[in-house]
Amino acid sequence: MSRTAVNRPAVKLLSPPDAVITGCVLSLMCFSVLMVYSASVSVAEVRYGDPLRIIRHWLFYIPVGMLMMWGLSRIDVNWWRAIAVPVLGIALMLMLAVLVPGIGKEINGAQRWFSLFGLTLQPVELLKPAVIIYMAYYLSSFPDRLTRFSSGLAPMLVVLGVALALLLLQPDFGSAVLLSVVCFAMWFVGGVPLRHLTLLVLSFVPLAAIAMMAAPYRMQRLTSFIDPWNDPLGSDYQLIQSMIAFGSGGLFGTGLGQGVQKLFYLPEVFTDFISASIGEELGLVGIVSVLLVFAVLLGRGIWLAIQAVDMFSRLLIIGCVVVLGTALMINLGAAMGLLPTKGMPLPFVSYGGSALLGECVLIGLLLSVQRHAPGNKRHEKRTGKRRSSLAKGKKSSRNKPAMAATEQGLEHLA
Repeated sequence: MSRTAVNRPAVKLLSPPDAVITGCVLSLMCFSVLMVYSASVSVAEVRYGDPLRIIRHWLFYIPVGMLMMWGLSRIDVNWWRAIAVPVLGIALMLMLAVLVPGIGKEINGAQRWFSLFGLTLQPVELLKPAVIIYMAYYLSSFPDRLTRFSSGLAPMLVVLGVALALLLLQPDFGSAVLLSVVCFAMWFVGGVPLRHLTLLVLSFVPLAAIAMMAAPYRMQRLTSFIDPWNDPLGSDYQLIQSMIAFGSGGLFGTGLGQGVQKLFYLPEVFTDFISASIGEELGLVGIVSVLLVFAVLLGRGIWLAIQAVDMFSRLLIIGCVVVLGTALMINLGAAMGLLPTKGMPLPFVSYGGSALLGECVLIGLLLSVQRHAPGNKRHEKRTGKRRSSLAKGKKSSRNKPAMAATEQGLEHLA
C-alpha cells in the first residue's frame, strides 16, 4: 500500500480574519498614533518633562490590543455561548469591587478604575462584552420565552438593571446610556415583542430623566449644551474651545501638528476630544475620512450579521457593532455641541488603554463569528482531495444557511 493512499486525520484551518474589518481597525490605529502624538506632545512636555511619554504608553497598548483581538478571534464562537453566565458574573463582581475604597481608584470624582502595575483599567470595558454575550445567549437559547414578559424580557431586564445601578454608583452615566442602547437593539433584533419594548421605553425615559436631575453636574452639562455661551469660562469652556477648534479647521485644516487648541486651550484634547483636534488640523476632509472608515467597518459588521448562520452569532455581532457605533456618535456629538458633553472616547483613535482593549475585545468577538462560520471555514484538507471539490463545497455550505438565518428571529416585525 502506498503512503499516499493512507487516510490522514482531517486538519481544520480557520479562514484569515476579515480583511475589510482588520484593515479598517489597523487604519484607525495608525491614524491614532499620528493624532495622539500631535495632540499630546505639548501636554507631556509640561506635565512630565518628556514629550514622548504619552505616545510611548499608547504604543504599548496598541500591540497588546491587536494580540487580544487576534487571540479572541481564534476561539470558537460556541465557547462564548458556554461561558456567557460565568463571564457576566466576573464582570459584575469587578464592577462591584471597583467601588470599594482602597481597591478602586478615584479620578476626578469618579471611582471607575483599578490601578495595576502603573496602569489604570476600567472594568466597564469587560462589562460591555459580557452583557452582549449574555443577552445573545439568552435570546438565542430561549426564544419560546420571549412572548411572555415574566420569562422573556424580565430576566434580561434584571441583568441590565444591576449593571446600570453599578454604573451610576461610579458614576458613569454615559456608559449606562450606551449599554441601554445596545440591549434595546439586541432585544429588537432578537425577537422581543414590540409591545414589551414600547412599554419599556415609556417607563425608561422618566427614569433616565430622574437620574439626570439627581446629579447637579449632569443638569449643568445639559444647560451647557442648550446654551454653551452662558458660562464661557466655567462649565461651557470645554465645549466652546472644541467648537473653536472645528471652526478653525475649515475645509482642509491648519495642517497636521499645526493646531492651536491643543496648547492648553482645550482640556483632554488627546482623549475624549481628539475629534476636535482632527477637525482643527485636518479640517472637514479629515473628519469625513474618519467617518467613511467607520461606515465601512460598521457596514461590514452588519453584513456579517446578516450572513450569520445562527441567532447567537448574529446577536453577538449586532451588539459589538452597536457599541462602537453609539460610542462614535456620542463622541462626535459631544465634541460638536450636538449632544450634551460626555467623556466618551472615539473608538480606536482616542488615547485610553482600557477603552482600546475593550474595543479590541469587541472586534475579536466579531471576528470569532466570522472565522468560525461554516461558510468561511476552510474545508478539511485530506490527501488526494482536489481543489475544485473544495471550492464547490465551500460555495454550497455558505449560501443556504445564510439565507435561512436571514429569515430567523425577525417574526415580530411582520
